[in-house]
Amino acid sequence: MNRKKDKRSMASKQFMSDDGFTLIEMVIALFITGVMMAIALPNLQAAGVKATQLATAGDEKMIEAALTQYYLNYHQFPTETTTQADLLDLKNAGYLDSVPTCPTGGNFVITLSPDGTTASVTTTS
Repeated sequence: MNRKKDKRSMASKQFMSDDGFTLIEMVIALFITGVMMAIALPNLQAAGVKATQLATAGDEKMIEAALTQYYLNYHQFPTETTTQADLLDLKNAGYLDSVPTCPTGGNFVITLSPDGTTASVTTTS
């Protein structure tokens, strides 16, 4: 009888000494990873949308600053027929390094006040 116990305990020691993970441990690890991904993905997607909105707002302010500088030098705003042409004028005059493109995929729209002394920039989606 003592011999049977020794064989069993030896067999179980040999089985337990194998390195590696059991199937249940792997399933639990995958489950935990899945839960963490389900929690993290919506936050990451929202961060991307927020970054695009901030980049668009930054571009609008940069264009408004360039328009203000242009107005201070020439006492008028660019008078091209399209916003893209106005932006190209600002670039050619050295107020912008390059013609910005809207990060949201829309277009910038420059609106002048009725008296022609202020300008605002918005985007279309």
